[in-house]
Amino acid sequence: MTKPARQPTESVVQVVDLTHQGHGLAEFNNKPLHIRNALPGESVNARILKKRGGKLFADAVAILGSHHPHRVESSCSAYPRCGGCSMHHIDYHQQLKLKQHQVAGFLEQQNVSPLQWNAPVSATRLGYRRKARLGVRQLGEQVLVGFRESFSNRVARLSACVVLTPELSALIPVLKQLLGKLSIAASVPQIEFAQGDHSVALMLRHLVPLSDQDLHLVGDFQRRHGVQVLLQEGGYDTLVTLDGSPIELLSYQIPASGVYMQFDPRQFTQVNQPLNLLLIQAVLSHLSISSHKRIADMFCGLGNFSLPLARAGAKVWGFEIDESAVARGIKNAQLNHVAERIHLSVADLYNEANLALPKLDALLLDPPRSGAGPHLLSWTQQSGCDEVVYVSCNPETFAEDAALLTTQGFALAQVGVFDMFPHTSHIETLGYFTRN
Repeated sequence: MTKPARQPTESVVQVVDLTHQGHGLAEFNNKPLHIRNALPGESVNARILKKRGGKLFADAVAILGSHHPHRVESSCSAYPRCGGCSMHHIDYHQQLKLKQHQVAGFLEQQNVSPLQWNAPVSATRLGYRRKARLGVRQLGEQVLVGFRESFSNRVARLSACVVLTPELSALIPVLKQLLGKLSIAASVPQIEFAQGDHSVALMLRHLVPLSDQDLHLVGDFQRRHGVQVLLQEGGYDTLVTLDGSPIELLSYQIPASGVYMQFDPRQFTQVNQPLNLLLIQAVLSHLSISSHKRIADMFCGLGNFSLPLARAGAKVWGFEIDESAVARGIKNAQLNHVAERIHLSVADLYNEANLALPKLDALLLDPPRSGAGPHLLSWTQQSGCDEVVYVSCNPETFAEDAALLTTQGFALAQVGVFDMFPHTSHIETLGYFTRN
């Protein structure tokens, strides 16, 4: 006999602080309790959903008494149960302040004092997200498509998503209808979206082969909704089109630079294109490009920064571990007629100790969350550069690398937050360093 599912514990607690993830912090049974949709000073009814590492995690299902002055009504009907966002309940301007405060805190821990704080930069607050991976789960006759629920592996019940672009959000209900008709619906764990300026790719992960009838249904969906459906039986290397033809490239434009970028749906691009354009402009503004400027773009990816830098007149050396991204970046350079000013190379920047760098004026860094890696100082020493522009997706490793740069005579001249993921705890930071 199957045991009944254990019901979550609920308790009324007093919220005393706010974590970096935007969770209210309280205490329950002498353990730290992290609560989504809760703010300091509020008394909340917390539904405890998970225990991990000596901490408890919960959703605030009701706010009792007075609300925090920065609380706002969520724009998402699935919040806070859906775990895709964590700050829908916080006034947006306060979200930006919290993110800047977090960056400042990590810099202070590393004894790094910026000479100037720039105002936080934001663009579209909703409908911005062009890339996403959504879970899929079949429950009897019903199919769920959505982000995971907060502190859970369960799939949230979504009929739309306010942070996805309108085009991607509109696909959720029709996808649920499609999956409900497939014989393999129970063997589809996830769907991934990628969107360019004019087209959408949908990657359907499946654990068993599709039947002929399934393929017919998916093909009809592809035609009716004007999307490219890719089947994925394993890793990204198994992606195939329905008819075996080559995968169609997506694209986006960088109008201020006159640059046109193509990319494979599998490749990394920034999810928030309006904010990405502002970030590119800020990078170019810091570097004051001239025809003689020599710049190395570390972790260059497809050339999101390299091509606009070259179009502005700089000579650029780009390094990236992803061979497919480098190959696409080279083709993009040719497509935009800047190949003579760009040299892109495959390199493992974390492990390649003897990277050959020319004499440089500036270093541009856009590393993963783990930071620039162990060779940062050797790059600045070898190249003799006097400027470093650092694009970071992790304020903690950004602060650690900032401290290393100060040991080489660099000062953090300017720093600011770029809100790439509104309503989440994700922080994108742009720092500009100059050598004293």
